[in-house]
Order: sequence, then structure tokens, then C-alpha cells
Amino acid sequence: MKISVRSIIGLAGAAVTLIAAVPAPVPTPVTIGVPVDVPTRLTVEQLRIELGRPGDRYIDVAGVHVRYRDEGRGPVLLLLHGSRSTLDAWDGIAAELKAKYRVVRFDQPPTGLSGPVSDAVVARIGAPEAFTAAFLDALKIPKVTLVGVSSGGTLAYYFAATYPERVAALVLSNTPSDSVTNLKLPSTPALDASLAAAKATGIEGRDFWQAYLAFLYGDQSRLSAATVDYYYRSNLRVAEPNKFKLHALTADGQTTMARLHSVKARVLILWGMHDPVMTPTEGRALVAHLDSASAISFVGMPDVGHYPPMEVPHRFALMVDAYLQAIRP
Repeated sequence: MKISVRSIIGLAGAAVTLIAAVPAPVPTPVTIGVPVDVPTRLTVEQLRIELGRPGDRYIDVAGVHVRYRDEGRGPVLLLLHGSRSTLDAWDGIAAELKAKYRVVRFDQPPTGLSGPVSDAVVARIGAPEAFTAAFLDALKIPKVTLVGVSSGGTLAYYFAATYPERVAALVLSNTPSDSVTNLKLPSTPALDASLAAAKATGIEGRDFWQAYLAFLYGDQSRLSAATVDYYYRSNLRVAEPNKFKLHALTADGQTTMARLHSVKARVLILWGMHDPVMTPTEGRALVAHLDSASAISFVGMPDVGHYPPMEVPHRFALMVDAYLQAIRP
């Protein structure tokens, strides 16, 4: 296995379900003393009306109504979001790359605007990477480059290990390898206060998402009010069964290690080094576990946090494109 560590400038040739860092609170009845204007949760149908956007498409995959977008032409990039996000987390990347690539992304059910996941679907599909394969089959896509951030990266290497013939390359960003449950997570006073409020109301308010995302950004000035509001609204979805059954998570360490050691593809790792959760130590662990990959390139971004594709989309897209151009036969 060949491992190279490159600078950002050198790679770009020019001038990121980890489950949330803190678990979502379980909804509880509103009690005396809690403000009466606490918002109610929304069904997926209501969210589709409110948050649906031009370019959204829907397709049935193994009995699940899946929202996706499919833009551009060329080699196929499949963009995989993290566990509290939606496909919209990739807007900046898609805008940059769709001129050269066919950029495909979907809401991993039952998050975002994709439909609920029944017990029957879980029993029939069995694994999140199998659902991803079924999604690609539905679009008649035989082979992809997988680009995943946070737990989306976990899904990417699960897929690459299981379907090596369908993977051209992997791009992983701030992706866990060791079990997230073993991490010692830091916090901030603002995040602690917003968590307490969320536990009291059963709703993660805008203050929670402001504190949560600011905590995970390397540079808080890059966090827009629109991003905070989108996370707030999209995570108002009513509680549904099998919330994470089709998400690739690292809690089962034995399964995760087996997948990591089985990845044969080329891998580019783009790491936000200012991530308080997936620290540089976690990045080095990911490299070590990918010991069967044909080649690994690691790029650290010292000023970026847990979500590089959202925080620095232009820089992220430049590096992905430069890497794919460099490895093209």
C-alpha cells in the first residue's frame, strides 16, 4: 500500500452517521414552565412541502420513497452525507463539480425527505451498503467514486469493501473508524445550555443547532444563518422506527474493522484538522486501518472542522477534482 501526505496546494494544483457529536434528545411531554411556543414536529410529507427544492427527484428503492438529485454528466460521483444531515449538505460541492462529473446524492432514509423505513425493508435489505447498491441499480449506475463525510464516509468504505468492482475511488472526510461510543467528546457552555433546553422541550431549537454547528466548524464565521435554520427545520421530523438501521455506524467495531481491512480501492482522505470530535488522531487511525487500500493520499486542512464540504466547498471540490484527474488512467 502506498501512502502519500500532500499539502493542500500541492494536491489542488492551485493558489469532510458519525452520529451527532451529542445525541438527539428523546422527545418528552412539555412540562410546566416550558415556553408555550415550542414548535411541533413535522411529518415527512409536511417537510417535503416546506423544504423541497428544484431538482429534487424521488424513486422507489426496495419499498422506500427516496429523495435524490442527479446532475451533470461524466464519471459518477456518489455523495454521502452524515447522520444528522441531508443531501443539501453537498450543494456547494455539486455546484462546483457538476460541469465535469455526474453528481448523484440522496437522503439516507429515514432522514431528510426520504420516506420511513419499515421492519420489512430492514429485513429484506439487511445492510446500509446493500441499500446503496439498490439505489445505484435503480439508476442503472454500475460504478462510482464515493465521496463521504462523517458517517457518510463510513457508508462509503462499507460499500467499497462489499462491492469492490463498483468503486473507482474513495474520498473520505472526517470519517470515524474506531467506535464513536468510545470517544471522549468535549463541549461548550452554549452547547450544554442548548442541550438542557432541548431535553426539557423534546425539540432541538435554533439555539441548539447554532451551538452544535458552531462547535463543529473550524471557523464560525463560515456558518450561515441559513445553514443553521435548515438543520433546525429538517431535524423537526417526527420520530420514526429504524432511524439508523440503514446508516453505516461504527458501534459494531468488529464489523467496522473487517470492512476497513477489506477496502482495496484508492483512497483520498480530506481531513478538517480543527475538528473537536474527529481529531487528527482519528484521521491517523483511519489511515492505519485501511491497510489493504491500493494507495492513500491524506490532506489535512488546519483551519477546518468536522464538515469540510460545507465549510470550505470550493477548496474541497478543487482537491477532489485534482485527485480524480491525477488518478485517471
